Amino acid sequence: MIYLEVVRSSGAEFKGPMGKSVRNLIVAGGVVAVAGAAAYFYFGPVAPYRTSVRDIVMAFAEAGAPGRLTIQYPLDETLFPPEIPPPSFRWKDDDPRSDLWLVMIEVDNGARKIYALAEGSPWRPEASVWEAIKQRSLEKPATVTIVGVNRKKRSQALSVGRVAIKTSADKVGAPLFYREVNLPFVDAVRDPSNIRWRFGTVSCVEPPPIVLEKLPVCGNCHSFSADGAVLGMDIDYANDKGSYAVVKVQQHITLDRSAIITWGDYRRNEGDATYGLLSQVSPDGRFVVSTVKDESVFVPKPGMDFSQLFFPVKGILCIYDRQTSRFQSLPGADDPNLVQSNPTWNPDGKCIVFAATQAHQLKRASGPRSVLLSPVECREFLEEGKPFKFNLYRIPFNNGRGARPSRLPARPSTG
Repeated sequence: MIYLEVVRSSGAEFKGPMGKSVRNLIVAGGVVAVAGAAAYFYFGPVAPYRTSVRDIVMAFAEAGAPGRLTIQYPLDETLFPPEIPPPSFRWKDDDPRSDLWLVMIEVDNGARKIYALAEGSPWRPEASVWEAIKQRSLEKPATVTIVGVNRKKRSQALSVGRVAIKTSADKVGAPLFYREVNLPFVDAVRDPSNIRWRFGTVSCVEPPPIVLEKLPVCGNCHSFSADGAVLGMDIDYANDKGSYAVVKVQQHITLDRSAIITWGDYRRNEGDATYGLLSQVSPDGRFVVSTVKDESVFVPKPGMDFSQLFFPVKGILCIYDRQTSRFQSLPGADDPNLVQSNPTWNPDGKCIVFAATQAHQLKRASGPRSVLLSPVECREFLEEGKPFKFNLYRIPFNNGRGARPSRLPARPSTG
């Protein structure tokens, strides 16, 4: 049973070889709030051994070189929105002797550490403890340290891992529309009907409701206008990979033929196939920008952690005007010698930021062009290690007239 207890610190301090200063706190179990010190301790019963947080903290402070523990979630430098509910902390411990873990959360402002004992991964903090964590990490990093021990030998720290997390002062402020895809991605390609779409806020404790499922074709990249009134989504309709649905958002939405365009209509007489990649609706809902005349590296991978390698190696930016039902390239981002992709509108719709670099020249003999490179054509990236790096550019939209793009300065490396 979890319970609340108020205790006082003895005031004794010590420093181990790793330079950690530790208050001599003896905690028997449950949820503990140290009066006047804003320190929280949460853990459930740890049977059959009564384990002291103090013993583990002292062992960790005195440890020389504990083994490796990998914190799988959250990732290092994760920024949480302030309204998010308690997440599940997950880790992988390389030491098979570990059967109990101490979770420590600390900030560099003199506040007391937050401690928790966990009997295994994943561990999810109580809501009140998570609120304390978010308050302390608001716009400043908090270090999460997880220490693996053995209950019978809790005076020995067996493994350790660390990440830094932070809480943003800015709320998400709007619900999210997202899809759940079964992994590895190759399974989703075989049967797209298992893909489900949900709609809800990040503050939801339970999964948001499903609003779209059992699509017989692959529905992919999607975006909304700034007011949420217009939805755009890739739809592989009628065996056309360039199909794209643009609809008004309402209680019930029907994706029928009248709502679907195809990026393949841009200069169709040239005979080049196109997918229309990474499309995005403009903030005012009138325009859609996409990558057309595209070629891409696409390689399904068997692993669950990285199951799809995908990036374009050729393409220009194309604009679709919903008022006139016309397609046109965007001057300044339509150089066939470059790959120009990943377009993103500025919030006011006056500029577009996109990624660009020199287009990749295929080594294939002359023949029919394919949007997706073959495994043989992808080999120079996968096996020969050919780098393919992009720069970011900003271009004025000018109601579709474009202009000369300007390169954005690179962010200084922190590594």
